[in-house]
Order: sequence, then structure tokens, then C-alpha cells
Amino acid sequence: MRISLSRKLVQGLAVGAAVATTAVLGGAGVGHAASAQLTLVYNCPFPLIGSQDMSVKIVVGNLPASGTVGVPLPATTVTATATVPATATLGLALVGAKTVEGTAVASTSVDNAGTVVPVTANLTVAKTPVPSSGAFNTVATGGTPPLTLTKAGRTTITVGNFSTTLTPKKADGSTTGLGTFTSACTLKPGQVTKLYEFTVS
Repeated sequence: MRISLSRKLVQGLAVGAAVATTAVLGGAGVGHAASAQLTLVYNCPFPLIGSQDMSVKIVVGNLPASGTVGVPLPATTVTATATVPATATLGLALVGAKTVEGTAVASTSVDNAGTVVPVTANLTVAKTPVPSSGAFNTVATGGTPPLTLTKAGRTTITVGNFSTTLTPKKADGSTTGLGTFTSACTLKPGQVTKLYEFTVS
């Protein structure tokens, strides 16, 4: 996730073609909390149909306008809207899936004045109806835990890869022949992944 900002609300950035679950740290009690958004394209392996490109719009709230060394930054809120391609819809229809639900784990890097801190966002994918054909959106929500930074200076938040664990279900609520599967999605190359930037003092 990448975008730069200096003590102001971050502006959304759409990158490349349209695509998937990530996240960052929360707004500290310094200045006004900000929000940022980024759209990225990931390549995700799926059962039956193989790897597919998927567009994910990531919106992160409660980002810090600034931070202080040793003072925890509160948790963020994260919403990731993934556009499931029509080919994946076809695969789900073949096994009789009428809904899909699950979880996602997104990786983020916080570069605190040269020290990189990994941060994980844990998300829940809401139960979503599967259409008979065409692309459709799934929405995952969650956030990241509080984070305490140790160095003064410019700090940037960058989005990484994510994995999602999904359970397609039939109309009667039973699982399909796919059961529950996990897809490890990787960023397509050549995209801007910097989501946000602020100063720690």
C-alpha cells in the first residue's frame, strides 16, 4: 500500500488495472486520524481453474497524522473489496456453490526511519452470494493491532501479499466438493504499493 502524505488526509490511489486484503497501523492520539485507499492487482491460485488475476480495493482508516516514539499507535480499520473474476465464478458454479465466506490475512511493512516492522491485518470475508455468471465482489473487514514505534523520522506504510481461506457452500448450507481452501495471492509486478507516510517525533 503506497501513497505519500505529510500530516494530512491521504488521497486515494488506484494502480494498474482493477484488483486483493490488507492493511496497516492505527491512528495515534496525535493530530487528526486519516484514511488512505489503494487498488492493487494480485495473482491468486484457485482450485479447478488455476491462477487468476484479481483486483482488490483496500481502504484503511484511523491512520496517524503523526506519531511519537514509544507511544502506541491505536489499531486501524481495514476494508478490502476483492473483485472475483468471471472464470472463478464459473468454477464455483460447477461445484454448486451458492455462497462463499471465510477469512484473509494481509501483510504490510512499516518502514520506521529505516527500521522495517512487519504488520499483519486479520480480516473476515463476509458471506457473499455467488451469481450464476460474471464477476462479483467480496468484502473483507478487520484491522491491525496497535503498534509502538522506536525511531524518530519519516515512516511509510507499504502493502504486501495476502492469503485468503474460503469456504464455498451450497444452497442448503453444506460444503461443496472444494471444501475449505486457502489461496496465497501475490502482487503483480510494477505497481505502486506505498499506502501512507507520516512523521514520528
